[in-house]
Amino acid sequence: MLVAALAFVSSCAAPVERGPSKPGSTLFLGKILTMDDEGTIAEAVLVDDRGQILKVGKASDVQQGLSSAVEVVQLAPGQVLMPGFFDPHLHFLPTLLQSVLGTHDLAPCLPPPYQVDPSQDCSSRSEVLRALSSMKVEPASVAGSGSFVLGMNLDPSRQTFDNSTGCGKGGPASFMTQPKFYLDACVTKERPVLILDQSGHLAYVNQKAFEAVCPNGVVKGCKPPDSVAQGGGAWATDADGNFTGLLQEASSYGPFLKAMQQDLPMALMHSDPIKLAEQGGAELERAILAMRDAGVTTIADGGLQSVAQLNAVKRFTELPGFPFRITGVVVADAAMAAGLKPTAPACEPKAGNECALPKWLGAGAIKVWVDGSTQGCTAKLDSPYQYLEGGHCSGDGEGRADYDSAQAIVDQLSPLWAQGTWRFNLHANGNGANSWALDALSRLQQSKENPHRVLLVHNTVGQPAVSKRIGDLRKGAGVMDGKPVSALDVQVTHLIGHVAYWGDAFVGMLGQETASELDPIAYDRENGIPFSLHSDSMVTPTRPLWFVEQAVTRRTWSYPDFTKEYVLGAKHAATVEEALRAITVVPARHHELDTLLGSIEPGKVADFVVLGANPLDFDPAQGGDPTKISQIPVLQTYLNGRPTQTRN
Repeated sequence: MLVAALAFVSSCAAPVERGPSKPGSTLFLGKILTMDDEGTIAEAVLVDDRGQILKVGKASDVQQGLSSAVEVVQLAPGQVLMPGFFDPHLHFLPTLLQSVLGTHDLAPCLPPPYQVDPSQDCSSRSEVLRALSSMKVEPASVAGSGSFVLGMNLDPSRQTFDNSTGCGKGGPASFMTQPKFYLDACVTKERPVLILDQSGHLAYVNQKAFEAVCPNGVVKGCKPPDSVAQGGGAWATDADGNFTGLLQEASSYGPFLKAMQQDLPMALMHSDPIKLAEQGGAELERAILAMRDAGVTTIADGGLQSVAQLNAVKRFTELPGFPFRITGVVVADAAMAAGLKPTAPACEPKAGNECALPKWLGAGAIKVWVDGSTQGCTAKLDSPYQYLEGGHCSGDGEGRADYDSAQAIVDQLSPLWAQGTWRFNLHANGNGANSWALDALSRLQQSKENPHRVLLVHNTVGQPAVSKRIGDLRKGAGVMDGKPVSALDVQVTHLIGHVAYWGDAFVGMLGQETASELDPIAYDRENGIPFSLHSDSMVTPTRPLWFVEQAVTRRTWSYPDFTKEYVLGAKHAATVEEALRAITVVPARHHELDTLLGSIEPGKVADFVVLGANPLDFDPAQGGDPTKISQIPVLQTYLNGRPTQTRN
């Protein structure tokens, strides 16, 4: 699939004339940011033929005793070598699927510093109805009346809404109150339509879509399958009990995915995901290579919904030339239904174990969603926070959770927690959801001590008391129901794109004070909480250097025309070093891979990225311009000490 694009080319640098050394070893020379706990900047790294790091340090020390059998990679002046970037939370299969959508990708443009295609027509997707109208849809006479129309990445939280012109003129005053009306008017009423919100927590369908999933096509009196409520989802209804076309949470649109034609890529993700991996395609390949070209060497797939999806992702990593590693996080229900046990890499390069680290790192974590999306109006908030009247989420108050109590989370996770072998990833956006997650984790830890790390995914709407609770749990100072809680290694990962892309929208939804507490890095720092930065792709692009810039600058922009730019929540700005650690060693620690990955130290694996400039030089504390970090070129990535790409 990827062989031609990723063929290995040996370095043309001159060999080092030293003493004996094992053939196949490689010496890297230049400025090396190790990202170890001391912040060491080294001059040389020696890697053996399996990709294990043997020595790190001064060039004179590392070169001692080497021979001409050693290949040398010499960095050019100004370049730096770092650990490869690790995106600790994204959704791999949906990321690939959005690459095949063409005009059906309805995402609004990114702010100017992050627009990679200057020729892109942003105006066609700046308004909800214009975005829907831009979809090129075959008529039912060609595609068939039962053939679904699929769109992705609509985002009414950032796209304006105007029902006074064009399709849907004179319709409901809010798209969110009756989306099926606008899908019928602006896309088609002849075929079923499913549009996924960019948050991944909402979807929108038309009348024909309900006919496709309701028994015998009769919508009146139709009820959602039990799986919808069991997964925390709902089909929204109006005052008369009629479906509006708004679907909340992923379980709510599962029945529509099942009703799709089985040859659609989105349907394949659920019906035959291994076929999706095997048949590939140029669009999927480009999406994979885009992650590689951003410097990524490891990702965590944060929500595998079935054994079939797990096997499909594993199959991708086995394809020739696949350019990065993947560790899997399995949805709790799927793990329990299949009786899964956690898995680790099939082989690790250590003494007496002559192998290289494989690209499939196993699936060792469990995933649950405590709440939904902050921008999708389904985050679980708690006093003093709530959605503002008159904003995008007007009327949603404190949002909603996917459970009816913290105890319900305990009840679901107890059988897996009791095994004592899994890590746990809990999706929690709102401060209320984070509190429920901490309640549940505390009670679970009281029932049986878990030696593994726990990750709060997003931890978006910050609150000092919530972060203090996390810090207390980490120190063994937690209390729940009046009883002490044994120390639990709780860590957090932030979707920093919430600040850059949605920050101004959140000001309108939550108010300036609340929005300024997004991704509360200052509270992480104060309470000794390890934090990382992630994409949640397909929600935001997998561009780790963008994450660094966004965390350091805290810049946000107004939609749809980006006429306003400002800093949101300056107190939560990260240092450049903190942000670099948040895309390397901290994600490795989240997923208990830090004995292998995340820093450049003896005994670890040689997964590297070469950058055209040193990000530390852009630190504002040193007089640098952090708004240029996203422009640093990624020149090369290495897995097991071997390059994953070639450059002209």
